[in-house]
Amino acid sequence: MTLSYSLVLQAIPKAKGFVKEDLLFQTVSFLADSEQLKGLFIPFYKENSGDLSTAIANGAIGAIWEEGVDLPSYTPNHFPIFYTKDLKEGILKMIEIYEEQLQTQESATKFIFLKENSLNSMMESYDIPGIRDHVLKTSSQMKGGN
Repeated sequence: MTLSYSLVLQAIPKAKGFVKEDLLFQTVSFLADSEQLKGLFIPFYKENSGDLSTAIANGAIGAIWEEGVDLPSYTPNHFPIFYTKDLKEGILKMIEIYEEQLQTQESATKFIFLKENSLNSMMESYDIPGIRDHVLKTSSQMKGGN
């Protein structure tokens, strides 16, 4: 199953930009530098994720953005942005809904994130429980163990 605009909207209902319910995201990336064909970019690692313009240049067609963080002025008006108060919670809610629907499907969206929180190693995974654990672990580390 490929992650859809409507599924992300279920998890993160505050959105702006182009509205197309059947828009499909083939990649979800926490890293702007990664090739992300028809990607949904999430700057989960803050400045270590890279910038939105790089993500767009690498194929991002939408983004999840933290409310209160300024969106770059170069962001196209039609570019879908999903706003959440907390990136971790938004990602976990999206994964929960996606995982429920994934159980009945054959293909999956590719998630890209840093392995073991090292900026020098990459990990690409279809393992949704592993991604959930990574988000929880990394979020705690970024907040100093909270």
